[in-house]
Amino acid sequence: MYRVALAVAGVFVSSGLTFAGPSDLFAEKVKDFGITPKGPVLVHYFRFTNTTGQTLTLGQPRVSCGCTSAAVSKNQVAPGETAAVIAYMDTRRIPTPNVTKSVIVYVPFYGQIQEEVALRVQTVCRDDLMMSPDTLAFGTVRKGQGAKVSTKVTFSSDPDWQVTESSSTGGYVGVQHKLDSRSGGMVTYEITATLDKDCPAGNWTSDVNLKTSNAAVGNLRIPVTVNITAPVAVSPEAVQFGDLALGNPSEKRVVLQSGTPFKIIGVKGADEQLDVKVESTDAKPVHVVTLSATPKLIGGFARTVEIVTDNKEQPKVVIPVAAKVIGP
Repeated sequence: MYRVALAVAGVFVSSGLTFAGPSDLFAEKVKDFGITPKGPVLVHYFRFTNTTGQTLTLGQPRVSCGCTSAAVSKNQVAPGETAAVIAYMDTRRIPTPNVTKSVIVYVPFYGQIQEEVALRVQTVCRDDLMMSPDTLAFGTVRKGQGAKVSTKVTFSSDPDWQVTESSSTGGYVGVQHKLDSRSGGMVTYEITATLDKDCPAGNWTSDVNLKTSNAAVGNLRIPVTVNITAPVAVSPEAVQFGDLALGNPSEKRVVLQSGTPFKIIGVKGADEQLDVKVESTDAKPVHVVTLSATPKLIGGFARTVEIVTDNKEQPKVVIPVAAKVIGP
């Protein structure tokens, strides 16, 4: 079925139309986790943006090995939207240590062009390498607080083993390493990650990379995870009206929530095509704001709404608004 669909895609190209297939949407199709200890679940997001001009439907991914599972962030991806295929590689289920384990994730795409995209994750799981805990997990951190978290890495096959360099792929994460103990053939290093107070709100992942003196474990990767919560959380963070018929008003609701009561003291960005109504001006932990769009021109529609609050930690909340205005 998929091969026939690819032939159909060739018809579009030969007729002079440009139509990207699902496989072409992925800038990255292979994730090498490098050398890891036995224990952690390795997670990677294969992200893509739908630039095909039509809605894509994703089916349930299948995998070539039981040590890996996969999921999709959404099953329907509209034009312009970004989604991800998420791969989970459980190192505890990798049967053979010290060799490269490679797993294929097959993702079916349905629609006008049907295709099964193949993605790959791989790692070398060492049984002489231990990490406790197996990730640098900051957990949930309030925006502006910063945090520190540590793990200990032990290598049992080289009494002279050294961590020579540590670095982070995250712009808001710093890292340091220091020798913790050296006993017989076992060497342990403590790795400490520091989260910058300016890290923006959201669920973030990055890696801490270690360079070591032993070629067998010359480069090590430690996953870093953090959930930064904003003083005022917004849902949804951006308003998408989708296809909006000219002359046909549409409403969307936005919820603002905080751990402490706050007031909405002003709104900026409203005009004759976008009305913004605040449910209450009282101090409350939860506010509902209604956005009403009445576009007057066919084409793109984009606005930025700024909600002004009396919350000292977050005095304003910015909400992007977008729609595609079509004929009535």
